[in-house]
Amino acid sequence: MNYISEDFRIQHLSYYKLVIQAGHQEDVLMILDENNAVQAYIRYASASPTMDATRLLALPFRHVSIMIPQHSFTFVPAEAYQEEDEDIYGEYLVNKNDQDIYTLDMLRFGSHAIYQLDSLLYQRWFALFPDATYLPVFQVLFDLIPEQLPTKGAQLFIYEQANYMHVILLKDGQFLFYNNFYVTNAEDLGYYVRRIMSDFSIDSLENIKLANLDKDHPLLAFVQEFSKRLDKNDLTMGENDSSKVHPSSPLFGFLFQREVCA
Repeated sequence: MNYISEDFRIQHLSYYKLVIQAGHQEDVLMILDENNAVQAYIRYASASPTMDATRLLALPFRHVSIMIPQHSFTFVPAEAYQEEDEDIYGEYLVNKNDQDIYTLDMLRFGSHAIYQLDSLLYQRWFALFPDATYLPVFQVLFDLIPEQLPTKGAQLFIYEQANYMHVILLKDGQFLFYNNFYVTNAEDLGYYVRRIMSDFSIDSLENIKLANLDKDHPLLAFVQEFSKRLDKNDLTMGENDSSKVHPSSPLFGFLFQREVCA
């Protein structure tokens, strides 16, 4: 359900935070005030923005955070990472010579990420908001993983966006796997989860944390049997050490929760 609060005031733009989840098929925007109360929430087809979305996106927001799908990526173990070898790591990306390459320190998970953003989406949004903060999907998802994790057992984090499932596997508090898959039905997702568990010799999952998905979502029909618990991954501002996550990441936590409710 799209929503614009009666309390929304253009005079308060300098305090508002515009949060955008960009996609090829659908975009989602949310506006939060200084107390993180939702002032607007709009979902629309990327190719045909609604009038409300067009009007809001034309406003001169000062604080804009945009989550962009990554085009390609690779992870390098922290103990093996050498900054001078970034050209070598870039060989594992799809279009090394055609797109900008970014690096991300993920020491909390024992890794460095080397990645490229989806350039078409990035250029489209950069034309509107050149001073915005741009984050790849995986960075937001890792930042939203609670800092206090079980030291025993395997956990799976699943985030859905426009038929793509982003899956993170941790075991005994250690990061083992991340990738995203195009899925169209419950059998697809069940196959990928079962394959990941098999590759890492995991018989069952302690729990599965969900973002953008309700526990009774039909895509989860075959996944629930792998876990003792199925929970929404609700993260509020301040739950993680702010020095270890990007300041914009918790804002997307609010957006994901709203998406589940919308």
